[in-house]
Amino acid sequence: MEAVLKIKDLDKVYDNGVSVLEKINLEMEPGGFLILVGPSGCGKSTLLNCIAGLETTTAGAIEIAGRNVTEVEPKDRDIAMVFQSYALYPTMTVEQNIAFGMKVRGVPKAEQAAKVAQVAKLLKIEPLLQRKPGQLSGGQRQRVAIGRALVRQPSLYLFDEPLSNLDAKLRVEMRAELKALHQKTGSSFVYVTHDQVEAMTMGTQIAVLNAGHVQQYGSPAEIYHNPANVFVASFMGSPPMNIISAKVDRSSNFALNLAQGQRLELPEYATSSLQHGDKVLFGIRPEHCHQEKGDIELELPVVSVEVTGADQFVRFDCGDKEALTARFTDIDPIHAGAKLRFTMKSGDVRLFDAKTELAVRVN
Repeated sequence: MEAVLKIKDLDKVYDNGVSVLEKINLEMEPGGFLILVGPSGCGKSTLLNCIAGLETTTAGAIEIAGRNVTEVEPKDRDIAMVFQSYALYPTMTVEQNIAFGMKVRGVPKAEQAAKVAQVAKLLKIEPLLQRKPGQLSGGQRQRVAIGRALVRQPSLYLFDEPLSNLDAKLRVEMRAELKALHQKTGSSFVYVTHDQVEAMTMGTQIAVLNAGHVQQYGSPAEIYHNPANVFVASFMGSPPMNIISAKVDRSSNFALNLAQGQRLELPEYATSSLQHGDKVLFGIRPEHCHQEKGDIELELPVVSVEVTGADQFVRFDCGDKEALTARFTDIDPIHAGAKLRFTMKSGDVRLFDAKTELAVRVN
């Protein structure tokens, strides 16, 4: 199956010499939901604008549906874009806003009406067709903006942080609706967000960007459970993965020594290239810390406890000004100052090289 989007060795350097994107390589299958995620200023919106043709590229190539569009005008790229700002015409009705692009392209009126009715039903905005944008809520306006894009039926839909103007509750609802919409239409979506929860819940593939580079590209499960480096481990997840300094101990079997005098045996890493005394970064996600039996035990002093209802987020002192956060559920209240024993499974631990911050692979 030919990829609907291919990006090859794409660079973007501004006239002042500032490099925004460097050697970007991505490939997306038809019907995918590709998320571009990363912190502010990482280059994700610039990359989306390059795909759309709103920004020129310095080097590399972009293909959409098998056609090289690197030098092609935005209107001829077979794309539709949904912006953060909705960009609706305030003097037009919802129906007119949705149909406007078709009207400009000379689509027959009967076809316009049929497509507007189709997307209005799909997006549940049929009662709103005769209203103007000023009479709509934020969520309704965003549905109209999405409807205007859907009537195009292009090879690729591009979304630039479309939910960032909505309140938290509405964002959760719209996330579910967008995911359902993607599944119903079978269309190909490229979606920019800085919200890693949005990325994890909506995407079929995620590209994590930082400082103009793709840090990791893979499925949500791959990125969450097997982060390529410390940045991905720390960025994806809420709370993020704990990253703690440690030293390799091969005096008997493979183990780690932590600052608090704790020793963790990790037989899974026995075949790695790590040597006795090597400095590493030990990673564990908060939800992989348990109070029931596990194959690794730790006993650490509690620094603070944050209760969020069903969960208690317990922060432990790991020494050397480092801390570890554990997420416990359905247990007795925990108090700061106590020393608490908890467990984890060695298979949930991830190690990173202390110098390169890259994940340590098992041979």
